[in-house]
Order: sequence, then C-alpha cells, then structure tokens
Amino acid sequence: MAIAGRRRFLDQWARALDVTNDLDAMAKIRGLMNELDDARSQLQKTTAVLASVPDPDANSGATGAMTALENAWGHLLVVERRFAKHERGGK
Repeated sequence: MAIAGRRRFLDQWARALDVTNDLDAMAKIRGLMNELDDARSQLQKTTAVLASVPDPDANSGATGAMTALENAWGHLLVVERRFAKHERGGK
C-alpha cells in the first residue's frame, strides 16, 4: 500500500474515532480493544455453558462469536500499530 493510501486509511480511521492526532487514535483504539476483552470474558462464560447443551447450533454460534471477537481485536491491533508508526506523515 502506497504511503498516500496508508495516510488516507488512517485519516478515515481518525475521523471515525473523532480524533485529530495519532496518540488520541491509539488511545481510542486501545479503549475499544479493552471493551472487546470485556466482551470476550463474558462470552467465554456463555461458551462454557453452551458447550454442554444438546443443541450444537448454540455452541457453534458462541464459537463463531468468539472467532469474530478475536478477528476484530486483531484488526484493531494492526490499526493501532499503524498509528504508532505515524504512517500519516509524521516520523
């Protein structure tokens, strides 16, 4: 991805996060990641219960939700690291 493309991508993230600089963006993203961690903890409890129910669809849904949470967390980590590198034109 070209520098301009990376800058545009991070500018779009900054607008969505309602921030004007990389440090604030990283703080907001870290907050979102913490919220996903909280959701993961709750979902783990649910998944543990659903693992023993006779309905495989319930367990499958909980497992799919956990996978989606992990993917979202991982994507946020990548974006947070891109802001940390100051790819929008800083250093």
